[in-house]
Amino acid sequence: MDEDRDKGQDPRDCARDARTGDRWTTCMGWALKTVIALIAIGAAAAAIPHWERADFPVTSLIVYVAGMVFIAMPLCLYYESLLEAHRDSTVPHAS
Repeated sequence: MDEDRDKGQDPRDCARDARTGDRWTTCMGWALKTVIALIAIGAAAAAIPHWERADFPVTSLIVYVAGMVFIAMPLCLYYESLLEAHRDSTVPHAS
């Protein structure tokens, strides 16, 4: 018995999974940055009517906070879990 790995596991499958994981992690990073930028642009757009007046743009604050809490934060947590899973899969474990 020269091979210690599982009989059904092919080393090429592991390499393919790692490349797919890298691509997915990179894609999620860009998606997170894009969503944060869109939220900021939406908040700025909501503040446009208030730029000439002295009152505080509450609508802009609501758009920004709601977008960051309910959209960007879950994406950020998912991206962090992808990074951690990727790190765990690439770091060799001591046997």
